[in-house]
Amino acid sequence: MKLPRLVLTALILLVTGPAFAHEEHNHEAAIEAAPHGGILRNSGEFKAELVLQNDDARLYLYDKALKPLDAKRLVSTLKGELRFPKDKNKREVVFNLKGDSYQARLTGISKVHRYDLHIMLTIDGQPRIGDFGVDNIH
Repeated sequence: MKLPRLVLTALILLVTGPAFAHEEHNHEAAIEAAPHGGILRNSGEFKAELVLQNDDARLYLYDKALKPLDAKRLVSTLKGELRFPKDKNKREVVFNLKGDSYQARLTGISKVHRYDLHIMLTIDGQPRIGDFGVDNIH
């Protein structure tokens, strides 16, 4: 009789778990395809897309309908931190707004298989977090 109780508990946690997630700090991937072919993440009522090419990164910000956010709602720079699994030190990253995206050079990401990138997004004056755990396996 313990197996049905265990299954019931697992189902309850699976259904109710997302209700307890913080809206400003979401690790979940978005369901839709990313407009620029990058990695799309939910961040509260916004979405963030990270596009990587070698060590260069572009970050696009959207509303829930995947419409690009108006530059008037954004700040000119975003700060974040980059962490590699075998390195206990975090590296500060600064993304600068250029055209329709934020751009930064993330030195070393093209040479590793896995890393975490946390970016403090400021939209409409409110802080948000964009989390990107990246598996860079080719």
